[in-house]
Amino acid sequence: IGGDLVETNSLVHGSRNLHHIVAKPSMVMKVKKADLLIRLGMKQDAWIDGLITVARNPLLFPGKSGYLDASQAIEKLEVPDENIDGSMGDIHIEGNPHYWLDPKNGKIIAEQIKEKLCLIDPKNKKDYEKNLLLFNNEIDQKIKIWKKTIASLTDYQIVTYHAVWSYLFDAFNLNCLGTIEKLPGIPPTAKHLHQLKQKINSQKPTLIITASYYPQLKSKRFAEEINAKHVTLAANVMDPKIPSYVQLFDYMINSITP
Repeated sequence: IGGDLVETNSLVHGSRNLHHIVAKPSMVMKVKKADLLIRLGMKQDAWIDGLITVARNPLLFPGKSGYLDASQAIEKLEVPDENIDGSMGDIHIEGNPHYWLDPKNGKIIAEQIKEKLCLIDPKNKKDYEKNLLLFNNEIDQKIKIWKKTIASLTDYQIVTYHAVWSYLFDAFNLNCLGTIEKLPGIPPTAKHLHQLKQKINSQKPTLIITASYYPQLKSKRFAEEINAKHVTLAANVMDPKIPSYVQLFDYMINSITP
């Protein structure tokens, strides 16, 4: 959206489990010099709050011109409607936080970024608006292609290690039977895996997907036991060979389709 008018730096590169991120002094310096901070939100990147406080950049405090929580305009999936306690695992009180994995949400995020850039740099407003239009047009055209490609998975039963891909499945009408994890962040038990196998129709093709930053062994063993295909999948831009948002979907969809 910013094109050549902005310089972009990432605090975290590639597919990482955000629960395991530790803030570094180099991150503080990036925040101190920034005009705009874009965060994931939904309490997935709470460590950024400390960076904002330490950096003391007056533009980047919540409510200021340089602060953007990209989750604010998103329609969240899997928002719990009951009281949360530790017995439910690492459940997200604000819903599933992997919202960028629906390309329509990418357009919502881009719109928010455009608005912030126009506020910060109004003299280049027309460029930001033009870039947004080009981005949206590309996403719209790509969605048509992605839907045709992924249609071959319509009859597949899909199991994931962790509920990373809910927005992707929702966007493309895919069927997810469950997760290898018993509960979010809780390793699977033999009983849970047995119950999961009972849900699977042996007459239909099955696909097991594990995000690249989660353990692979249990998922691969489960796939072997039920004669299913297993795919290890990156979920973020800046992984090797995934330099852009559009290419992230090209990569994911081409990786999981037969």
